[in-house]
Amino acid sequence: MKTLITGDKGLIGSVVARRLTAAGFAVAGFDHADGHDIRDAAALTAAAAGCGAIVHLAALLGRPGDTEADIMTVNVTGTWNVLQAARAVGAGRVINFSSVNALGIFSGHGVPDYLPIDDAHPPRATNAYGISKRLGEEMCRCFTLNTGIATICIRPPWVCDARKKAEELARRAADPAAEWTPFWEFGAWIDVRDLAEAVLCALTCPDPGHVTALVIADDMASDDGARAMAARLLPGIPWRGPEEVSALVHCDVARGVLGWQPAIKWR
Repeated sequence: MKTLITGDKGLIGSVVARRLTAAGFAVAGFDHADGHDIRDAAALTAAAAGCGAIVHLAALLGRPGDTEADIMTVNVTGTWNVLQAARAVGAGRVINFSSVNALGIFSGHGVPDYLPIDDAHPPRATNAYGISKRLGEEMCRCFTLNTGIATICIRPPWVCDARKKAEELARRAADPAAEWTPFWEFGAWIDVRDLAEAVLCALTCPDPGHVTALVIADDMASDDGARAMAARLLPGIPWRGPEEVSALVHCDVARGVLGWQPAIKWR
């Protein structure tokens, strides 16, 4: 199946493109690095011609220099254009990259209602990036209701490859508190190769209609235990999980609906 990947030249998109190619998919790309703009609906639809699916990664991440107006315009309008392109070309599935930031409790923006965090945790994004991702999820839900085209919204946390992991380990070696300063991400992380595998699962699983799924490694990016870290950094948060856990964010939807299993461990 031919698949369009927006943002195919980025850290995640390039690995996804390689994984899909290895699995026998024909991959087309649409990336700002090649002069493309997901706000250009006509160009996006033309690029999607003949594609049976679209994997939508292209977005502004809220980095320095990204204004709130630009984040909302690129991320929300871009997602709308992807959905309309899928309808126009007859694609059967859209894999939309959302983010754990749609929950509004990552990146220091809040604390969870309970632990472990799961797919049912209520979203309450407060910054432009998180709100744009949450709006994208809701657009996908309504789009599937109206068209019957499957939409799978993936919520990854911090994504790393070997280089990023080495950099983080060096940062912590220089300052052990760097793991939780200025904010703690609940130890949530995923290797980019596991994330690419999740995309493949999302493209090949039985039609789920619309679904939103956390996609996170099943261990913590920490040398300390999950319960010990939670007690130290988030005292007083209600505990709803089993006594022994390897991670503080659970991915039951990705496992049960997509048939995905993370393979790569932090340790």
